Amino acid sequence: MLKLLFKIYLVHLRISIFCFFFCAVILKGYGQKLAKTLAPQYQWEYSYSAALSSSPFDSLRPRTPFQNWALGYAWEKPFPDRSNKKFYLSPILPQINLNRVQGFETSIIANFKINPHTFLKATLNYGFSDRIFRPTLALRKDFNPQHTLTLKAGNELRQFNKSPAIVPRANSINNLFFRNNYAKLYAKNFLSLTHYFKGKKTHDFKLKNNFSLTENSAVYNSENTYLFKSNEIVEKEINDISPNGISFGGFNSISQIEHELVVQFGRENTSKTYFSHLGIAIKNNVPLNNPELLYINESSVNDIRKIYKPYTYWSLQHKQLIVFSDLGHFKSFVQLGGFIKNSALPFTDLKHFNGNETSVMRGAYLEVFGLLPYYEFSTNGKYLQGHLEHNFKGGLWQKIPLIKVLDFHTIVSFKTLYTQGRNPYQELAIGLGNIGIGKTKILRVDFFKSLHKQEVNTAIRVGLVY
Repeated sequence: MLKLLFKIYLVHLRISIFCFFFCAVILKGYGQKLAKTLAPQYQWEYSYSAALSSSPFDSLRPRTPFQNWALGYAWEKPFPDRSNKKFYLSPILPQINLNRVQGFETSIIANFKINPHTFLKATLNYGFSDRIFRPTLALRKDFNPQHTLTLKAGNELRQFNKSPAIVPRANSINNLFFRNNYAKLYAKNFLSLTHYFKGKKTHDFKLKNNFSLTENSAVYNSENTYLFKSNEIVEKEINDISPNGISFGGFNSISQIEHELVVQFGRENTSKTYFSHLGIAIKNNVPLNNPELLYINESSVNDIRKIYKPYTYWSLQHKQLIVFSDLGHFKSFVQLGGFIKNSALPFTDLKHFNGNETSVMRGAYLEVFGLLPYYEFSTNGKYLQGHLEHNFKGGLWQKIPLIKVLDFHTIVSFKTLYTQGRNPYQELAIGLGNIGIGKTKILRVDFFKSLHKQEVNTAIRVGLVY
């Protein structure tokens, strides 16, 4: 075990030293700003959320050395004087990414304020390899502080896991430097109408009611692009999960009507030392063209074709924070869910979990597994996932004279996943957070150990916490 830990330590030592030196020494007080500019966050907060998406007109970014039209504005804070803006064009650099379907791709995102209660958002995405424009248009109307209606239509490339499973910037880096393609995509044409409701009382009651008409279709890899190697043209292959290009529940094109109802409510005390949120989601999908789904029969070489039928998905989730005066804080996230009438589902509609196959953690730590393969545990049955984390802050280091000055945070976590018909998957982790100097204490390093059946894996994960 000691040899294994030493080997892992040596492999990741240079990466950890570079991250620490770059963020804490070179950038000084601008580590957070540059990090959020070059690697925009895709948050995993609530798999099914009733929260209204933010608008650039809701916030103002203070002046920084990185404030310009290309890099954008890295730090967000609410300010009232943003209200006089009528037009906002999102920065270009954070929108440039790479995937196997489009090659290099980018988006132009424009936000218009028609009046104080009506907003228009237009997005135009273009892939330089497949040479396809994918536009989307969203119109939002705030009738009052409680009711908001959003109409959205267009064409998008989406990951099978809508969280998403892997941040586009991370997938770009893995494609360029390590020849790994983790983002699995499909094309979605859609028209949706969504009503948001927010209650007036302190219990933070929120409701989302979404009705959409969609057409999901498979997309194909166009080419492999690497930074230090010549382009390698590959065979035309569906951008899907299995190596041979056909996944469990594979499909060509599916049209369906979808209705989703999400109810979310919670409470927190005035001192901000406690909050608890409960979410309930019900989603109904009805296919319009009775498509045949292709399944791989493990017992023979023959394919099994099943008819995609209507189904209902349900989910119950709870998220909590408790702050202790001298012992740090405790966080938990638990989600229970399943499917009704689930005999045959396309891979797009299965429940996918937030895994990680890279050396870097992203998004909300509390809702992401450190070592779980991205789509290995996707399910069309019942499931339960639980995430527990306790941050002792600097309490465990107070008696060590030199170390206590650094104010490192000791963090322990436990994660588990139960899916119908499979053995449970579990992870244990211990880490150090609050690593850095001054305002750049944003580095976190965790040692993970996973257990599934008799297989044990260990790895170190490095992440930035804002």
